[in-house]
Amino acid sequence: MANRNASEVAPKPLVGRRDSCVAATLAVLVLVSQLLFRGPVYFADGPSLVEAIVDKIYVIQPPGYWLLCRIAGLFPDPGAAIGAMNIFFPVAGVVAFYYTARFFAEAWSAFAAGLAYASIFYIWFSGEIHSSYASQILFPVATFYALLRYDRDRANWTLWAAAALFSLGAGLRPSDGAFVGPMVVYYAFSRMPRWARLPFFSLIAVLCLGWVVPTILAYRGIDSGPESPGQYVQRIVSVKSILFGVNPYSLANSARYAIPLLVALWPVLATAVLNGVKNRDEWRTRLMLLWIVPGSLFFVLILITDPTYLDFLSAAIVLLAVKAPRRMLATAVWNAVLFIGMQPIPSHRLVAEVVNSYIVPYTRYGLEHRDWTPRLSEMVNGGK
Repeated sequence: MANRNASEVAPKPLVGRRDSCVAATLAVLVLVSQLLFRGPVYFADGPSLVEAIVDKIYVIQPPGYWLLCRIAGLFPDPGAAIGAMNIFFPVAGVVAFYYTARFFAEAWSAFAAGLAYASIFYIWFSGEIHSSYASQILFPVATFYALLRYDRDRANWTLWAAAALFSLGAGLRPSDGAFVGPMVVYYAFSRMPRWARLPFFSLIAVLCLGWVVPTILAYRGIDSGPESPGQYVQRIVSVKSILFGVNPYSLANSARYAIPLLVALWPVLATAVLNGVKNRDEWRTRLMLLWIVPGSLFFVLILITDPTYLDFLSAAIVLLAVKAPRRMLATAVWNAVLFIGMQPIPSHRLVAEVVNSYIVPYTRYGLEHRDWTPRLSEMVNGGK
């Protein structure tokens, strides 16, 4: 068995009926918010996904999203199925987040953190549209919770649950699954008994092959249509990666990571960073840093296109600041006001153009005005 210092063992939170009530309250709040602000029936990748399902292709642009399409294709109305999944993911995600937060804080702080997590404007937006983004509101934090439960209880079912949750989350959005991988691998080799590692990784391999192989076969069956994953990545990276040149495209790419994160999480971001640095030698903190950093480096240095790509790592940032309930409430209120009330700024100043490009499209206004999709490059010099 892996070495386990008694002082490092995750504390056993006093989870009981009150926690069930709090988690249910959060779930109802998120459900109501999702139903009140639903976007159009088809939004973002929705038309492409539905078309791929109807045509029985089940893949769109790389990485394909075969598993999402295949699940939605089991229902008579695939568009409604995707919409239902994207309502379910935030609701289940805030419940998983709350119970995870209880490993680090008391019920009140965990509740405030749950409100903050669910209210983040690009997370709220992700649950309102038809895409694969919303799956990452649930599966990374649910995987982390299962690992914490296994470390605390040593119940084997939680270990297999962690493997299944990771594999399913990776299948629904493969890039984000790869980013969560370092956290899972680190836990396996630092906290998991040796006997459990082989079956753990074997289960992940088998489950992932269940969507990897069909994805490959689906691409091979397309005579014309989506370019290959290799061609897609090469084309995007050659233009947008700051590693291959500093230009307006690569700088804008990096800004798509930094600006939404700062705008959404500024009340708690400094606390999260300080706690991450201060407690970096604590194993749970190391897991969260491995959850955040690899994907962040990829986004900043290689590729990001939308703030919704940040869904998978946002829970870890909020968890690092979970013991600051006032900051959490401020984050929740700020993001709710931002999502519901934000309007385009009638100015051609750079700051206004950045906000109109990187923030406003991912709010209620963006949902209601789906044709309003400004690009920063089109607004420079007064929109000329």
